[in-house]
Amino acid sequence: MRRQLLVSLAVLVVLAAGAAGPAHAQTLEEPRARQGYWIGFGFFGLASHLTEEGKDLGFYTGRGFTLRFGELLTKRLGLGLQIDIGSIGKGSDQGGVGGLVLEGSARLWRNLSAHTGVGIGYVEATDNNSLDKTLRGGAGSYYLLGASYDIFPFAKRLTGGWAIIPAVDFRIMPDGNIHTYTFFAGLQILRWSGLPREMLIMPEE
Repeated sequence: MRRQLLVSLAVLVVLAAGAAGPAHAQTLEEPRARQGYWIGFGFFGLASHLTEEGKDLGFYTGRGFTLRFGELLTKRLGLGLQIDIGSIGKGSDQGGVGGLVLEGSARLWRNLSAHTGVGIGYVEATDNNSLDKTLRGGAGSYYLLGASYDIFPFAKRLTGGWAIIPAVDFRIMPDGNIHTYTFFAGLQILRWSGLPREMLIMPEE
């Protein structure tokens, strides 16, 4: 399993790196805040439903952290990588969930975007009240579906800038001894690089 995870990680990194490049060099664009590359992080509350070897364990709650980076390939479509790390608990059972996702995004309306992705994830849990504190869990395929809205509260630049992003996501990991689906809701802080002036249709003034 560890070898499979490492191979999958390498494939995701290569795919994301291959997508990077001068994607905006062919046509000029109107200046907008959501342009260029992005990098950022976010904090989430989460609820994760666990099923262990056919037994329904119910919902575990906790907090999570995410790291995102990527770029817009067209005016509407983007590609990037997202890393999730979260802690969960239910009574004496404590553990964690997370994963690495190759993420695609599409702008639906103004700064509203839909996100989907596929990658590798993990889930783990330990019963602290049990004499046998063996770590239970698993790893495998990891899928993402979500939505977000970029808000630019600071002084506006011609292109790019800082964004505060409310986001809701749904992630599912159907493999391993423990299957899980998880709801994420929280805020992200993202930096958009913007585009160089030579790639923009500049205002007359």
